[in-house]
Amino acid sequence: MLATVVVLTGAVGTAEAAPSASDAGIPLPKDDPFYVPAPGYESSPNGTVLRSRPITAIYLVLPLPVKAHQVLYKSIDSHGKPVAEAATVLVPDQPWTGQGSRPLVSYQLAVDSLSTRCQPSYTLQVGLKAPTPASTYELSMSLPALLKGYAVVYSDYLGPRADFLDGPQSAHAILDGIRAVRNYRPTGLAQDAPVALWGYSGGGIATTWAAEQQPSYAPELNLVGAAAGGVPADFKDMFQHNNGGLGSGLLVLGIIGLSRAYPEAGVEAVLNDKGRKLFADNADACTLDVAVFHPFERIEQYTTLSNITESPQAKFLFATNNAGQKTPRVPFYNYQGLADEFVPTAAADRLLRKYCASGGTVQKVRMPFAGHIIGEVAGAGDALTFLADRLNGKPARNDCGTA
Repeated sequence: MLATVVVLTGAVGTAEAAPSASDAGIPLPKDDPFYVPAPGYESSPNGTVLRSRPITAIYLVLPLPVKAHQVLYKSIDSHGKPVAEAATVLVPDQPWTGQGSRPLVSYQLAVDSLSTRCQPSYTLQVGLKAPTPASTYELSMSLPALLKGYAVVYSDYLGPRADFLDGPQSAHAILDGIRAVRNYRPTGLAQDAPVALWGYSGGGIATTWAAEQQPSYAPELNLVGAAAGGVPADFKDMFQHNNGGLGSGLLVLGIIGLSRAYPEAGVEAVLNDKGRKLFADNADACTLDVAVFHPFERIEQYTTLSNITESPQAKFLFATNNAGQKTPRVPFYNYQGLADEFVPTAAADRLLRKYCASGGTVQKVRMPFAGHIIGEVAGAGDALTFLADRLNGKPARNDCGTA
């Protein structure tokens, strides 16, 4: 992907002047006043830009040659309470020469973390200094969209508390982030700009939630398609698949994130002493902080429960955050490796059948022998082609009947 950056340098233009991570220390979000909204913001419409700034976006150690802006905007969390969210938008310097107005792709990085220091508005400013790999290898997946001339927005969709796996929170943040950058005049985006959603794994479930909620939450957006890969569509399946396995650290992240988002679920009430220490030790953790140190663990060792998935706590969180609450009204592209170590494909297959039964349009791609990471890399090109076709107004194939 370094080659992509080199091509970008010639094809996209010169980066907008802004402080770089090497020129000035980039404060952590918790220490950065940019993220603190002015009093009274709560009454603003969702998607209102509260604050903005130009930045230099860093890929690895290289400044990306684009205009990069960050916006703080009004949204609501999963309980309908006002929150201030951040999003970073990259816009090619060169004029859009395609049909209509310049498209916008909302790319959901797989943040999979419990700290604001792991979210894109920070990691895109510090490159390799970031504490999560999502800002390095996964950012590579989205760069070809810039080469097509599209603007790309990355929202901090986990919100100011980093509520990992909170579906409604993610959907609201993504959709309001699109509203915010569309309304922010320095981006040059038109009000009717065609919009596409894209994400994989943790970013895939966030993308799925946004696609499902868009018709009711943000119907004015000109959404034309969504591509979601490696989607953990059913959290009960995810738990049963990963409990005691290589991905048990991902369960730890998800349980802490959902407990944080939904204290009324009562998760902390069923923790034992070891579980309370686990929560405290990882309250500000990024992906690898947990995944590396908690593989092959049984979650039961942290609780007073013997049958976690049948507990009232788990049933509430599954019902509130599983995909399939609604059906996207735009073509939905789902891709995954059949050898995925972490995310069962059967749950995604059931989700697609549910969409089809409700009148959805789906395309299903399954890659033989591909695991979770290989599936993302191998599937990214075709996912972008699918989105480009939608942005160009081409009709989508519908796999309903065979999905």
